[in-house]
Amino acid sequence: MTREVKPALVALLAAVGLVLLIACANLAGLLAARAAARQKEMAIRLALGAGRWPIVRQLLLESMVLSIAGGALGLLVAFWTTRGLLQLVEDDGWLSYAIDPRLLGFAIALSVATGLAFGLIPALQATRPDLAPVLKGMAASVAAARGQARFRRILVVAQIALSLLLLVGAGLFTRSLYNLLRVNLGFRAENLLTFDLDPAGGGYDTPRGLALYRELRERLASLPEVSAVAAANSGPFGGGDSGGGVAVEGYQHKEDGGDDASWQSASPGYFKAMGIPLLAGRDFSERDDAAAPKVAIVNDAFARYYFGNRNPLGRHLGHQSRQLNCEIVGVVASNKHGNLREHPARYFYFPYAQDEQLDRLTFYVRTDREASPLGSQIRRLVQELDSNLPVNNMKTMQARVEESVSTERLIALLAAAFGALATLLAGIGLYGVIAYTVARRTSEIGVRIALGASRGNVLWLVLKEAGLLALAGIAIGVPAALALSRLVQSQLFGLTAADPLTFIAAALLLAAIALLAGYLPGQRAARIDPLVSLRYE
Repeated sequence: MTREVKPALVALLAAVGLVLLIACANLAGLLAARAAARQKEMAIRLALGAGRWPIVRQLLLESMVLSIAGGALGLLVAFWTTRGLLQLVEDDGWLSYAIDPRLLGFAIALSVATGLAFGLIPALQATRPDLAPVLKGMAASVAAARGQARFRRILVVAQIALSLLLLVGAGLFTRSLYNLLRVNLGFRAENLLTFDLDPAGGGYDTPRGLALYRELRERLASLPEVSAVAAANSGPFGGGDSGGGVAVEGYQHKEDGGDDASWQSASPGYFKAMGIPLLAGRDFSERDDAAAPKVAIVNDAFARYYFGNRNPLGRHLGHQSRQLNCEIVGVVASNKHGNLREHPARYFYFPYAQDEQLDRLTFYVRTDREASPLGSQIRRLVQELDSNLPVNNMKTMQARVEESVSTERLIALLAAAFGALATLLAGIGLYGVIAYTVARRTSEIGVRIALGASRGNVLWLVLKEAGLLALAGIAIGVPAALALSRLVQSQLFGLTAADPLTFIAAALLLAAIALLAGYLPGQRAARIDPLVSLRYE
């Protein structure tokens, strides 16, 4: 990876933990509802002399079975999906999708721990009933006791708050990736095919290598689909820039070396083929060979830094030997070289024919339409010139650019997946609580309808409860998201960690999910028959 992504990886690890908490809260809510439905059973067992702790152990065992089964299924899904996810990121060999024994042990231990932790409170509540009312058949009133209802509502509010954290994170990473992909590259990446050639590795000396380069450029330019051909030893997103100290005529250099520059060799027509505007002066020509005076072209960032408002044309610079032996003959626009986040770097270019040694070159072939199908013709041309010379790293420039943000794309994809999963779980949890509440309040709703309440009144009653729970979760989640999002500020591009659009969109999405989760039970409540509901128990 080309830059430090530790904060983003930590954020993803935290997202995994938040999704786990939301799932566990859902499990606790379901266990609490199940325990409420079994209160008569528990009351009978306790009345017949069963001990409380044996019943608690049984309920904990049931919750652990669910938790371990879910963990096993999660390991299978992780194995199936991780392999596909790793294809989205540039792998240097340090990533693996294998599930080793340590990971397996951690997953098992975590499954057991979550089953115990989130099954304990429902188990304790289930074994603490008021025996007399339950045994008399008044389970509904007991099940709707204030303590249990408050516990389930707290779980739902916590789920919504945690979901908001994940949705905000997903929104920030996704918008950051979107901003990166829209950044101005400084050149035209479309319809541009690239490949590497290294004749020095095949035994070519400098004169033979330069002749090979020239002939290949001429043959490629003769193809009917090709509009321009050029080459450079280290073009944009090639990963091989050179840089260091540079001597510039009329500039007093700093002692700390903070005014270094980068350079690369290029062929005639390189800037035209890349779509980099020539701002002043001239391009390289075939006359700029080893026997000609040395020349250089600088980018506008270089010109501004070293010359200010002065004209750089005709001035001299030097690198390596620091001799002022290269005349500046042109100025071009700055462009992205290493990654999409970088600020315009100080660059100068010199003809590859004036390089001191034969270097590997990257060829850039611009076509009038999609460039990928041209690859087979290019390979045949190279084979005709030298059958032992390999063509390496052939891909479109757009593919190179996309590879440079593969890590950001993977992080945004995972963050979006976690956010969607968390929102789904929170919606299910809220739906379960509202549906269970409606079921326990069937008699009350029947009385309301019998006394003249309209279907709209009943629906509003249910939606209001769902909305209040969502509002409480959002109120808790927003300040928490504001605090935690600052941890990933360094990973964002083109927006701040407190981006208002992202926060508003996340809150509105959760509010819509909450209303949908309340609408379905509300519709059922509005259709209750008063005659049936008044006999409901």
